[in-house]
Amino acid sequence: MKRKAQASPASPRKSKMSKVALDKNKKYDRQLRLWGDHGQQALEGAKICLINATATGTEILKNLILPGIGSFTIVDGEKVTGEDVGNNFFLTQDSVGKSRAECTTEFLLELNSDVSGDFIEAAADSLLKENSDFFKTYTVVIATQLPEGTLLKLGSLLWPENIPLLVCCSYGFIGCMRIVLQEHCVVESHPDNTHPDLRLDRPFSTLVQYVDALDLSKMTKKEHGHTPYVVLLLKYLNLWKAEHDGKLPQNYKEKDSFKQMLRGVILVNKDGIPEEEENFDEAIRAVNMALVPTRIPSDVSKIFSDDACVNNRESSSSFWILAKATKEYFI
Repeated sequence: MKRKAQASPASPRKSKMSKVALDKNKKYDRQLRLWGDHGQQALEGAKICLINATATGTEILKNLILPGIGSFTIVDGEKVTGEDVGNNFFLTQDSVGKSRAECTTEFLLELNSDVSGDFIEAAADSLLKENSDFFKTYTVVIATQLPEGTLLKLGSLLWPENIPLLVCCSYGFIGCMRIVLQEHCVVESHPDNTHPDLRLDRPFSTLVQYVDALDLSKMTKKEHGHTPYVVLLLKYLNLWKAEHDGKLPQNYKEKDSFKQMLRGVILVNKDGIPEEEENFDEAIRAVNMALVPTRIPSDVSKIFSDDACVNNRESSSSFWILAKATKEYFI
């Protein structure tokens, strides 16, 4: 077994700390916008273990090195063959006969100077027999083209430690990927279909009393133009429901009619031209998304019905404790 480590870059002097931070912000600008500073810190603290430097495994590792993981280790006891050179662009003809782990490590380290990496020339089976605790020191273990028996041993080792095992296989243009992990909570999923949950079909009593007491026809121009759009929506939604058997606008045609109702209340000047009232414009834009029945989304319902939410334990994570508290509050 051989192991070679890439020395970590020397710690910058205090006088250079701000410059280093600025350079890193510039370097990782696009991804920082996606997952923020805390996400980048988690990435930079990650230790990745790749078992077998196949074309698939090397490509996965490349896509982790570029955004700036902390470090990686490649475990591979094979030598580079002509087939490897043909399907892995991180290897060249000069690599044939050499350690596949060593060659891919050297090329991958050229991608990002912030990342350190090393390799071990050994089969995963031998490491599991000699030092199984070795794999427990990593944040994530990625396994490619491993036989089922080895995967089962590795999975049973990492499962109780809650260390993710990413199992990847590829056969030409066909591939599969499985994550072996007890649980993984995604707190910030950045959904694209979010909309304000105004609950206008179930307004609380004090809001109803406040809205009912308002008379827009007796307001000054300033008051009229500064009435919050939520108040406007509820005010005229109550009028709509009174004329439609207590129902919300159900379809595009009805919602369009409701918008026309709002437009008809906008003040007009002496020339008969509607005034610019941004609160009404805001209310009209919100009609399609705000006038929806209040219901718990299906994905949230699944969380609420999960045994980990229903039966909190001493070992329960903060996520499940918060989920149960939220369920008891809303249901």
